[in-house]
Amino acid sequence: MLSSIKKKILSNEERWCDTLKLHNPYADNWNTLISKKVPDFDIQAYRRYKKYRFVYDKLWVAQSQGIESGTLESLKNGEDNPEFPIFIKPRWGHKTSSSKNCFKIKDKHDLSKYLSKTDDMMWSEYVAEKEQMTDFMLQQGQIMHQITYVYSSEQKGSIADEWKYIGPDSRPPQAILTWIANNLSGFTGVCNVQYRGEKIIEVGLRLARGGAYIYCTNNDLLIRNINDLVETGSWNYLSPEELSFTPFYSFKCYVTLPIVYIYPQYVMDAIMKVGGCMNFYEYYFEPSGGIGMVGFQFMNRDYDKGMMVKKIIEALMNLAQLFFYLMIILLVIVYLFKRKYFLVIGLSIFLIYLTRIFNPLSINNNLLNSQKQMIFS
Repeated sequence: MLSSIKKKILSNEERWCDTLKLHNPYADNWNTLISKKVPDFDIQAYRRYKKYRFVYDKLWVAQSQGIESGTLESLKNGEDNPEFPIFIKPRWGHKTSSSKNCFKIKDKHDLSKYLSKTDDMMWSEYVAEKEQMTDFMLQQGQIMHQITYVYSSEQKGSIADEWKYIGPDSRPPQAILTWIANNLSGFTGVCNVQYRGEKIIEVGLRLARGGAYIYCTNNDLLIRNINDLVETGSWNYLSPEELSFTPFYSFKCYVTLPIVYIYPQYVMDAIMKVGGCMNFYEYYFEPSGGIGMVGFQFMNRDYDKGMMVKKIIEALMNLAQLFFYLMIILLVIVYLFKRKYFLVIGLSIFLIYLTRIFNPLSINNNLLNSQKQMIFS
């Protein structure tokens, strides 16, 4: 019943955004939109590309590269005896999102806390190298174009990068190109590959972040070519200069306190404008270890300006959470000692809290899902 109510509410998303003049970062401000036939999510790609579903088996992906790995069930039963540290995660990429149930395991004692999560879970050796990611455009298995996202060496939490550098001259390691050639022969479409060093950790037959980074290239020719590739299987052999773009950075803002409140989109709009940020920015919730999570993502062409804006947003979001925690304590004190003021103060705090609804309905839903993930993981 709750699921049907939620679905009914979310069905009014467009009307809600139009009424409140809220923008959609994936649809507004772009001359050319990515085709609806380009999968946004892994489950869509899994259903569409039946012949290539094997890439969503992360255990197969690991074993195809000779990475020490196995099921968590086999590890629990003593059939595997790996060297620690190891990494455990869901085996099937189309069934999960973000970093749900992904953990670095230091030793056998640490592992014992997670052995109840054996269903569809796997383990692999821990690859202690910097993570990167590449979007490939493939025609019959041949790489027509690629965009590589270079991650920061610094991390927040256990797996969240602080920023990404996106430029036309970045390239993936040769080992990644070789794996593509050996395993995606005949595939036509887009493919996202995440890897540490030269070891692939995840593959998806869609673009990173639903094409967010592709939009930020502001290259209509590139987007049209991607659309043609997926819709008709054709690729227009343009010069590298025609498919190029001005480099930029993507920044993630990390909130160290459990998130109970998000600012209205209008507030974030103002911060982005003052900070000289690009058109694409969004609330983006990603648990990343501990009690904190990624809460916001934005783009800026200038690294120093972007880092300044990132620090401001992180400070403001943490202050907002602290404010409402203190208000809850205040309400308890007022109820115990000054009960006649409880209703007025409680209503005032609640009205301030309600300003979080001045965001797309899906944003509040995504936050709820991430909070559930943190609690139950």
